[in-house]
Amino acid sequence: MSLHQVDLGTTCKVLSTGEEGTLKKIYHYPTLFEVETADGRVNHYATHDLEISGVSRAVPQYKSSVFPTPDANFATSSFSPFCAESTIQHFFSTTPDILWKTITSLSLLNVWMPRVQRALPIVDVDRYVSQFSFDRIELKSGTQFKIRPFSLSNYFKCTIKSFKPEKELILEMRFSPLYKEVITFSLDAHELGVFVKYLKKCEGLFSFLSIRRFYDREAHTLSSLDSIVPKVDFNQTESESSQDSTESQWGGFGSREDYIAYAINMGIQGNMDVINSISEKPTRGLAKAGLVRAKRTGAVPPMPEKPKGSVAPIASASPSISKDDLIAIAVNKALDGDKEPINRIEDKATRGKAKALVVKINRGKAERPPMPEISSTPASIEEPSSSESEDDLIARLIADGISGDMDEINALESRVLRGKIKAAIVKAKRAKS
Repeated sequence: MSLHQVDLGTTCKVLSTGEEGTLKKIYHYPTLFEVETADGRVNHYATHDLEISGVSRAVPQYKSSVFPTPDANFATSSFSPFCAESTIQHFFSTTPDILWKTITSLSLLNVWMPRVQRALPIVDVDRYVSQFSFDRIELKSGTQFKIRPFSLSNYFKCTIKSFKPEKELILEMRFSPLYKEVITFSLDAHELGVFVKYLKKCEGLFSFLSIRRFYDREAHTLSSLDSIVPKVDFNQTESESSQDSTESQWGGFGSREDYIAYAINMGIQGNMDVINSISEKPTRGLAKAGLVRAKRTGAVPPMPEKPKGSVAPIASASPSISKDDLIAIAVNKALDGDKEPINRIEDKATRGKAKALVVKINRGKAERPPMPEISSTPASIEEPSSSESEDDLIARLIADGISGDMDEINALESRVLRGKIKAAIVKAKRAKS
């Protein structure tokens, strides 16, 4: 009830004196109550000065959050003679192990840490390729690596001073020959995430240079790190969370490294669908970078064991499944997000038809085919051998292209064959005109 609606004549108590009186009149803007006490005196009081009979008001109470709020995220720097300090705090909606793996992945320093253009390990190996791989070094106190701040700069040595898994990481960084910096990452795990404190300290005559343009660049260090750290939805139930982490997050693999290694191997085999289907940009970027590196150097990571259930096999009632049923099964699974069945079709013509049908359905030019009824007992599928030769395939696709159907042509994997067919279509259309 609004205090303006209190009935006149209601008994009131003055909190400061303890006197009781009767409400005579209510004034608005500001709200004042005219109260007449027992001795006949009339005074005016504000709402917080009175206790009105029959009106209860809850006392506001502050309840602190169980985890740091976004207001706790801040960045500041200070300087005293021959000593400069910077502090950044940020809350991450993830787990300590995920955040720790991202911070200790030294090959990613150039992605989120300002003033680091490239990071390389310091290893004593003869093989040239291994000199650029952080897999050759052990993350522990005393481990050294080198960084380059900008393109025309030399490489400077850096050292891991302290290493406490999922708790604290102290790095001695050098971005200039004039000074060095000690950077401390402190992780504090909470129920709904991880609270990280970034403390940088620089001492010496040129220490003031370490905080130059701090608010333009370095103040966003942890924000940049947050942009590449995988997020965790703590509102999910335990069963949903475990299912998402094993199936959705890493494609069914136990770790991101195995998922990336699997994607690289599939890319080497010419199947880019696995890499392109990775939803997380940092993981997809690592997979593409690893694929480029593997093609250049020839060093392909070992193929991890494919987890059970990661690729749903196509079950067939008999080994002689028809081509139409095969296409329908593969198309339905591709539309559900599993492109592996289409890529496992060995016959090029059948695979091309399936991919073309997926393209048509996504564009709204065709309807989704019904899922064929198959036996619940899984059996290895033997794909029908196509009697269509390459010449017959080219002739058929040229005819389709002249009539305006280019979907199956665009779905061909062979660039040479695709170019040959398109050139023939152009030539045929010119001859007609």
